[in-house]
Amino acid sequence: MSSAAAMGPPDPATMSREDQTLVLLARLMEGGQEDDETIRDLDALTKLFHDDLEAVKKGEPSICTVIDGDCVDTLVCYLDMRQEEKLRGHATLTTSAYLKAAGEDGNQKLDQFFRERIRRGTYDDYIVAFCVAAVIFPIVPDLTSGLFLSEGFLSSLGPLMRRKWKSRKVETACLEMLNAACMNAACREAVQKYCADWLEEIVDQDPEEAVKEMRAGEVQEGSVSMRRHSVHVQNLAAVVLAKLRCNHSPNRARKPNRGFKRRIRALRT
Repeated sequence: MSSAAAMGPPDPATMSREDQTLVLLARLMEGGQEDDETIRDLDALTKLFHDDLEAVKKGEPSICTVIDGDCVDTLVCYLDMRQEEKLRGHATLTTSAYLKAAGEDGNQKLDQFFRERIRRGTYDDYIVAFCVAAVIFPIVPDLTSGLFLSEGFLSSLGPLMRRKWKSRKVETACLEMLNAACMNAACREAVQKYCADWLEEIVDQDPEEAVKEMRAGEVQEGSVSMRRHSVHVQNLAAVVLAKLRCNHSPNRARKPNRGFKRRIRALRT
């Protein structure tokens, strides 16, 4: 065994802050670790970002200069709903710390990530983009609302949600994003304008027909071969509609339909 191998991995205490950052990001990019190991790396990265704020005040260069778009992509993909909830929680703290340390540069990289994922338009890209938007909305509301209100984005969600072959995960991620967006008045108005009709269609879906299709073997829950919206998706749509109606002008709000009332009652029981 060589002396280098016997020494093991380098001691972080002997490494520069930039090198520590790159080593942690490299491990996160590589993947294949146990969740506890990934969480440990995320927490170490969070501390580096927090410490970076003080270091920059003392005139030291920011570690954020070594972080490129691929690094940001790796980091925010841990916010994906398909990750373990505990892992997502730690990744949220790391993402928040990064955005605070990186400032405008971090916002620009996040903007590029979101737009590129939406441009690709695969189910996987939609899931990741929507999950990231839902999580970061409270962290950087100005940035996220700007992306959310960009021309053509909200109007593109209707055709996606009305596709014949449905993905529960895409629909869930989309609705969780809309749910988070309702915290912003301008976004809420835009959701009312562009999404209320298809949200009502989801809520109004006849549950008896859905049961018949499941018994006939025409529905595979969670896959892209679903022809109807899942009950979970219907409930989420009802929550978004409830938020729209609670904050909407009484003169402009539409009368709740039976499907909407049924979903709200189900959520309360």
